[in-house]
Amino acid sequence: MFDKINNEKAYYEKRMILGFVVTFLAFVLYIPIAMTLGPIGFFITAVPFLGGALYAGRNSKKIKEISNGFKQKYVAEELVKVFPNSVYKPHDGFKEKEVAYSNLLHEQDRYYSEDMILGDFDGVNFRCSDVKQQDVRSSGKSTTVVTVFQGRFYEFDFHKPFKYDLLVVQPMNFRPFSGFIKVKTESIDFNTELKIYARDEQEAFYILTPDFMEKLRYLDNKYSNKIIFSFKDNKLFIAIDNRKDYFDIRPFKPVDQSLISSYKEEFEDIKNFIVLLNLNSTLFK
Repeated sequence: MFDKINNEKAYYEKRMILGFVVTFLAFVLYIPIAMTLGPIGFFITAVPFLGGALYAGRNSKKIKEISNGFKQKYVAEELVKVFPNSVYKPHDGFKEKEVAYSNLLHEQDRYYSEDMILGDFDGVNFRCSDVKQQDVRSSGKSTTVVTVFQGRFYEFDFHKPFKYDLLVVQPMNFRPFSGFIKVKTESIDFNTELKIYARDEQEAFYILTPDFMEKLRYLDNKYSNKIIFSFKDNKLFIAIDNRKDYFDIRPFKPVDQSLISSYKEEFEDIKNFIVLLNLNSTLFK
């Protein structure tokens, strides 16, 4: 299984390298050729520069097609072993307005989402997908594309009703939304590791019991301070900004059993969110 995919991928990787080499050489030779031939030198180097880049890009797309075919088969195959009633949609994802609705992320200039999973476990419905947001920043002379968020975004049913929105986020990378107040708990450790923003302080402590806060701290440590939470409209939203593309085959990285194992780990993570945070409990209904 893996040998065939790796051989096919290696073919396009070699062609990608060729394209990169041609582009690099054209870039290096641009100055001496332009100095010697003037404006004609620009056109002489522009053709291989652009041609090499397009050639590399075209072969990169071929690897993406291989990845899509692999995901369609093996992600779906492993998924139903853990969540029998689940559906995998490799080309679908959250709309950006859905992500922004959680109050965890702002809308940005560029947005991508794919690898949507819909399912349920122990009576809890969930959705999750890859999300990538980029901000295009221009200084007048140059334009820079900055990745603001890249990782996995989750939506879970939450069987503990509440009236007001609540955010539990990382202290250094969050810009509060309008209408939220900062809330502190009696736990110094929790206040150091995570910040709470709520629309109502009393409602915040209705949700954030000491036991529940310890579980959030555990997840914060597990995901290396990359995880944030939002409680809104009886939903729990989780975003993990770990700069990972969860299911894709990557150029120049061998395809082996570890990729299948990473699929299984992601599915177990979904289950663990539900179990650890007691999302299946109807005690507070």
